[in-house]
Amino acid sequence: MTENNHGVAKVDQIKRWSPVWIIPLVTVLIGAWILFYHFSHQGPEVTLITTNAEGIEGGKTAIKSRSVDVGVVESAVLTDDLHHVEIKARLNAGMEKLLHGDSAFWVVKPQVGREGITGLGTLLSGAYIELQPGSKGEKPEQYRLLDSPPLAPPDAKGIRIVLDSTKAGQLNPGDPVLFRGYRVGSVETSSFDADKRAMQYQLFVAAPYDRLVTSNVRFWKDSGIAVEMSASGMRVEMGSLTTLFSGGVSFDVPDGWELGVPAENKAEYHLYDDQRSIQDSLYTTHLDFLMFFSDSIRGLQPGAPVEFRGIRLGTVAQAPYTVPGWKQSLNTDYRIPVLVRIEPDRFVNRLGGDFDIRQHLRDGKKRGLRASLKTGNLLSGSLYIDLDFYDNAPQYKGPEKVAGLEIIPTVSGGLSQIQQKLMDALDKINNLPLNPMINQATGTLKESQRTLRELQKTLDNVNKITASPSMQQLPQDMQQTLRELNRSMKGLQPGSPAYNKLVGDMQRLDQVLRELQPVLKTLNQKSNALVFEAKPGEDPQPKRAKQ
Repeated sequence: MTENNHGVAKVDQIKRWSPVWIIPLVTVLIGAWILFYHFSHQGPEVTLITTNAEGIEGGKTAIKSRSVDVGVVESAVLTDDLHHVEIKARLNAGMEKLLHGDSAFWVVKPQVGREGITGLGTLLSGAYIELQPGSKGEKPEQYRLLDSPPLAPPDAKGIRIVLDSTKAGQLNPGDPVLFRGYRVGSVETSSFDADKRAMQYQLFVAAPYDRLVTSNVRFWKDSGIAVEMSASGMRVEMGSLTTLFSGGVSFDVPDGWELGVPAENKAEYHLYDDQRSIQDSLYTTHLDFLMFFSDSIRGLQPGAPVEFRGIRLGTVAQAPYTVPGWKQSLNTDYRIPVLVRIEPDRFVNRLGGDFDIRQHLRDGKKRGLRASLKTGNLLSGSLYIDLDFYDNAPQYKGPEKVAGLEIIPTVSGGLSQIQQKLMDALDKINNLPLNPMINQATGTLKESQRTLRELQKTLDNVNKITASPSMQQLPQDMQQTLRELNRSMKGLQPGSPAYNKLVGDMQRLDQVLRELQPVLKTLNQKSNALVFEAKPGEDPQPKRAKQ
C-alpha cells in the first residue's frame, strides 16, 4: 500500500493463486473420478417379478451362473398392485452378455420332488438366484423369477410339441416322454386353454430323438397300471418302471402307417387315453346307420364295437340317439334309436379288394341280415352290436331311411332272446290242461285201489274153493289149474313183493301229484315264476262271523 500526494492510500491486488487451494481442487477431482469410475464400471440392473420373495434379502442374496457369483440382489419391494414382488438386482460389470430375451432366473433352495432332493447346499449358505444365460432376443424390461429350473434350456437342441386333451391332471411337468419305453424327453408345462376348453401340455423331445416325431405319430397316456373292462373283456396293462408311479406319455407311428414328414416346432397333436384308442384315429371315413332296439340298451356305451361274426365293422356313436322329428308312443312297441358308424376300412384292411359295404348291407337286409345286442363282458355287463344272418327273421317292412339315415333291422338277441324263449316255453306249459290230467290221474288211482280190493275178494274166494271138499272131486287137470291160479293170485295178495311195490308206486304218484299242485297254482298266477322270484301269497284271513 502506498500514499499519493493528496494523502490517500492506494491498495495493490495480489496477482497469483494461493497454494492452499490445490488440496480441495485435487479432492474434488478424485471424488469425481471415483464416481465416474463407479458408474462407468457398474453392471446392468435387472428387474425380477415373482409372487413370493421367500429367502431373498436385499444386499445379501447372490445371483450365480454355473456356481459363479455374477451379481447381487439390491432390494425387494411390493408392486403398486400389491399382487407381486419386484426385485432389483445388479450384475457385475461385463455380465451384459448373459442377458437376452430367452434368459431365465429361478430360486435355488432345498426342495423334495420326484427327481429326488435338490438344493441341500443352501441349507447353510441360504437361497440364491440362478441365472441361465440366453442367446436370442433383446433384453426385456423385466424377467419372471421361476420357482424351479426349466426342464430344458431355451437353446437346447430338440423340438417342442403341444398336446391337447379334454381331461385335466393326466400329465404333470417333469413326466417322461417315451418312445417304445425309452425316455426321449419331458413334459415342460401344463395349462388350461379357456378358448378351446381343453388342457394343453407342452413337451420337449431332445435331439437326436426329435426326428422320431413325424406328422403320423400318435401320443397316448402311458399309465403305470391300467385296468379296463369293456365289451372285449377285462384287460390289465402295466407300463414301464419309469411310469409305474408317476405316469408319462408315449408316442409312435401306428402299425401299417408310413412314417410321414418331420414335425415342425410347436406342432399340435391330440393326447389319447391309451394305446388301443389310437386305432380309432386311423379310420376317418365312416358311414352312419340307424338301428332301433326293442331290448334294453343298458351297458351299451359310445365306442362299443359293431361286429360281423367276430370282425369289427364299426363303432357305436350315440346310444340313445335323438332322431330329429321322430316321435314314438310310450307303449310296448317303443324302440330305442342307436347311431352306429360303419367304417369300411376295417373290413377292407382285413379282407382286401374293392368292397362296397353299403351295397352289401342293403342286399343283406333282404336275406335276413339283422343286428342284435350281445353281452361282451358278464362282469361289467357291457354290450356290443353283432350283425349276422337269421334264417327265421321276419321280413323287414319298415322305412328304409329315418332323418336321412339308412336303417339296419334288429332282432332280440343274447340274454333277451334266451329269456323270450324261456317265457314262450313257460307259456306253453301254463296252457297245458294239467288240472284235468291230475284229476284223471287221481280218479285212475282210486279205480286202481278199488280193483285191488275186488282182486283181494277174488283171491279169498279162490282160496275157499281150493280148500273145500268138493275140490277133491274135480278132475285132476282142473285141480291143477286152480292150484296154479291160486299160486299166481297169492303173488298179488297183501304182503307180497308185487303188491307192496304196486302200493308204494301209487303212494309216490299221489305224493308227486300233491306236490305239483302248488307249483301249477303259482305258474297260473305268474307264468315267469321259474325265472323271477314270485312273492309269497298272503296267509288266508278268517272271516268275521255274522252276527
